[in-house]
Amino acid sequence: MTPEPQGPYNRRVRLVVEVRDDQDELELATGVLAAQGWGVRPARNGDSVTVDDGYAALVVEIPVHGSRWTARPTAVERLTSLAGRRKLDLWVRESKLIPPKPAEWQTTYHVHRKAPQDAGPVLRRLAEHWIAVGGLDVRHTLHLRGEHSDEQRDRALAELAARNIGGPPFDPDTHDIRRAMGPRTGTGSAAPHRDAGLIAVVCATVLVCVASGVVLGALASPWRLAAVLVPAAICWPVGAWMTSNAPPPKLVRLGCGVILTGAMTFVGWMWGRSADTDLSGLLTGLGMVLGIGLTLFGLWYALSASWFSRNVQWFLPVLAAPLPFVMPWVGAFLHAVYLEELFGVPAGAVHVGFYWQYAVAFRPLAVAVAFVLVLVALAGWARHFNVQAPVSGFFRLMLVLAGIVAVLTVVQISLDDLDKAADRTMNAAAEGRRPPAYFGIRPELVCVEPVGDKTPVINGPVPTGHPVLSFQASGDTVWLWDPAPARGEDTTRHALRVRAEDVALVRAEGRRC
Repeated sequence: MTPEPQGPYNRRVRLVVEVRDDQDELELATGVLAAQGWGVRPARNGDSVTVDDGYAALVVEIPVHGSRWTARPTAVERLTSLAGRRKLDLWVRESKLIPPKPAEWQTTYHVHRKAPQDAGPVLRRLAEHWIAVGGLDVRHTLHLRGEHSDEQRDRALAELAARNIGGPPFDPDTHDIRRAMGPRTGTGSAAPHRDAGLIAVVCATVLVCVASGVVLGALASPWRLAAVLVPAAICWPVGAWMTSNAPPPKLVRLGCGVILTGAMTFVGWMWGRSADTDLSGLLTGLGMVLGIGLTLFGLWYALSASWFSRNVQWFLPVLAAPLPFVMPWVGAFLHAVYLEELFGVPAGAVHVGFYWQYAVAFRPLAVAVAFVLVLVALAGWARHFNVQAPVSGFFRLMLVLAGIVAVLTVVQISLDDLDKAADRTMNAAAEGRRPPAYFGIRPELVCVEPVGDKTPVINGPVPTGHPVLSFQASGDTVWLWDPAPARGEDTTRHALRVRAEDVALVRAEGRRC
């Protein structure tokens, strides 16, 4: 059997599988499992595998993509479902997630120019700080295995002086090396625990600095300046951690801490100055940030190493090609609903620039895209956690139903926006104020002055005692909208049609003409 192409994976699960001790059954099971691209071999004496009578042991390694929490049960489910489909007499005796090999400690050395020999104490001190931040680097690095030591440094200098792979050679009289500046990373069995503790400390530091900035920006009392003391107190330990791999001069260490804590405090200050900073507002903001973060991670899980990422070069143009045709249609539809269904004015009678059709259609399309991205992010999380087959079918059905609900929600939001925009315009006209525009539709509050003794009008008479709304005319016909409540609750029956040569329109202010 030809092995199937193996997809991307980031986990390895090893299983001990018992197969009926029959030559034909063993060959069939080995061929079927190997055809999936899985590693299959008989159990060796060194594996110390004990099997029941009448069975033989195979060691199978299955690659899995997704979370390590669900990798092992996913591998077992894949193997057992395959055995059920191919009617193989086997069962899983043991399964284990194979952890990746711990990262080997590496030390990076950067080659830099030395300070001039004739430099004074002040210039030499400044050169030390400039060297620490990489200002005199010559863009030449050397990576060695193992932790830094004096012997390793001497070996690095000797290795650099012994060869030249191109460009100016390493000169011990004018060049020296320094370690890369950054946080010190650990390896070994205790590394995961240190990483968890580090993440907790970093999160606490970020929250403290942002909270101090919020207090500084939200309060008006002079005592708010006391909130600066907290970031100022932790800037030194933050800088020391940030440069712990190769401790630089104290001023550089302090500067790194000030930049990090100051940036986080500044973000909180902007938040406190520009947003509602009560408890509900802060919780809403944090919820939005958390939701956006979960959506971004879900999109990454859904699209990375997927069919979309392999075909993005032609799939995105296919998605973008209909937009120049869809957006004007949606915009024209919204303009028509606004004019005809809410004001009773034919859409063709009002001139609207074509570019406004793109503008009015942008929001509902953006909301629709946001809904789609959220649904894709949910699918990405399901993919990351390897949702099993029975649940996967239900999940796909729910995604389809959620997509239908999303489309209906976008339509409802768009229609609600139209109603609110029309209500604002009608209320402004009734109160004698200049009404707001709606994406290229600019109604004006005008007084009507008949030119002759008799004015032909549809749905008249023409009101002359109070202002009416006039939409920008397109042709020889003028459409007016009367805000008088005496015309009834049906707003489309407030529309009037007159010929342009029969009336004079004068811009009005107030409720009387």
